[in-house]
Amino acid sequence: ITVNGTPATWNTLVHGGDHLVMKLTPEQEFSVSPMNLDIVYEDEYILVINKEAGVLMHPTSTVRDHTLANGVLHYYQETNQHYDFHPVHRLDKDTSGIVIIAKTSVVQHAFDKKRTHFHKNYDAIVEGQLPTNHISVQWPIGRKPGSIIERCCTNEGKPAHTDITVIESNTIVKNKIEQCFTHVQCLLHTGRTHQIRVHLSQLGYPLAGDDLYGGHLDYIGRQALHASRISFYHPMTDEWLELQASIPSDMESLLTN
Repeated sequence: ITVNGTPATWNTLVHGGDHLVMKLTPEQEFSVSPMNLDIVYEDEYILVINKEAGVLMHPTSTVRDHTLANGVLHYYQETNQHYDFHPVHRLDKDTSGIVIIAKTSVVQHAFDKKRTHFHKNYDAIVEGQLPTNHISVQWPIGRKPGSIIERCCTNEGKPAHTDITVIESNTIVKNKIEQCFTHVQCLLHTGRTHQIRVHLSQLGYPLAGDDLYGGHLDYIGRQALHASRISFYHPMTDEWLELQASIPSDMESLLTN
């Protein structure tokens, strides 16, 4: 959308006599796939899902179905709701936990005005035992040279702030080899790509199962990271919501002998 030849944003004011041009793009066509959705919260505006690990957010050029988008559209179809898939935020394929889906683009855009009120907490399990019960990490994060996927801590990156709190530790013996795991909770103050994974790896305590950033796959087949709690003001009702989802069994198994 442009107003008098200038690209418009959600808060652009228009006046009588202004010239508006709207270029419409076709809606993405997603097929529907039956999926056992763990619904944390739902109203007429949003759907909040506890996403399983291993599930993509939406189709790609190589994966066309059995993504969260396909599953949500199937759910809408089965419940006679005429909505589309409008994610407010995203999780990596192998990260489990809470995802907010707006039911319309209007609601999705309304979240832009409330982003500063998001409080996101993650549960993570790292390899090793941290030396202190609380660490506040404020290392900038940017792209790793030569990679289109990996991030790294670099002074040329964007500011990134993660608060890390130790919950408990556990040691597992496998093939006569001891491996210590520590359950930590991470509070995000910024939202950089792979932020928790990069900060914990840089500290020397990579996520269990996160082989991209130094973790190992001996005990769990994916990075042990779960979006467990989120709090925010509902953009349409101004209600303060606090939602949570318990950590899944594959992560729990690292905390029991």
